[in-house]
Amino acid sequence: MSQPDLSHFIPRRLDAAGKFLFWDLDVAAIGIVGVLIGLGAGHPLLGLLAGVGLAFGYGKLKKGKHPGLAAHLVYWTTGTPPPKELPASHLRELNG
Repeated sequence: MSQPDLSHFIPRRLDAAGKFLFWDLDVAAIGIVGVLIGLGAGHPLLGLLAGVGLAFGYGKLKKGKHPGLAAHLVYWTTGTPPPKELPASHLRELNG
């Protein structure tokens, strides 16, 4: 019996999270932004270390939490984008 070829990623569900190589897309984006800022500032090694450190920290924060943690953090820190499915937070009526 031969072993199955597992050298590629096939999502099992349509809502599987995006990947960049073997990192989640949001963690990789944080690392890449850190590297790009370091390159723009003229300190590529410092940018690489900062990007890897921030990505590692965010990955630790995200572990075991809801998959939409990035969207929750953006909403609670900036207030945008407003959710379309939920009523505004100042409406205190109970329907039902």
